Amino acid sequence: MKRFLVLFTLLSIGSTLFSQEYKSAVGLRLGSSLGVSYKKFIEPKKAIEGILDLDILYRNEMKVELTGLYLFHFGLNIDGLSAFAGPGASAGIYVGDSSGFIMSLDGMAGLEYKFHSSPIALSFDWNPRLQMIKSAGLKGDGFALTIRYVL
Repeated sequence: MKRFLVLFTLLSIGSTLFSQEYKSAVGLRLGSSLGVSYKKFIEPKKAIEGILDLDILYRNEMKVELTGLYLFHFGLNIDGLSAFAGPGASAGIYVGDSSGFIMSLDGMAGLEYKFHSSPIALSFDWNPRLQMIKSAGLKGDGFALTIRYVL
């Protein structure tokens, strides 16, 4: 019982030590598509993120998409570094040779590092999605690096 109490106390202290180091940030997203991101923490370990992406698919075709995510952050015992994961959804349009509306259920998982000496945060993430309208199926190639300016 004594070991359990010590372990419980240490885990409780460790989980309270983690908190996000900013309230909101805006940034540029570089990866399988190009976009902008806005992230806002609504609780110390929970954030919402909005992403507006532009994806040039072919010479005469591009995709514009808006994504919303609800992310859970987890401390990694490295100062400034956290892991995150969460669900979301997206909608957008194809413009060009094959016009049409797209919609998907999304997930996101990644790592984020907030620099202490500057208002910059970097994150690397994977954004798989289950596209339901237009080219339906599982899309698992959504990797990106996001550079954010902390507001």
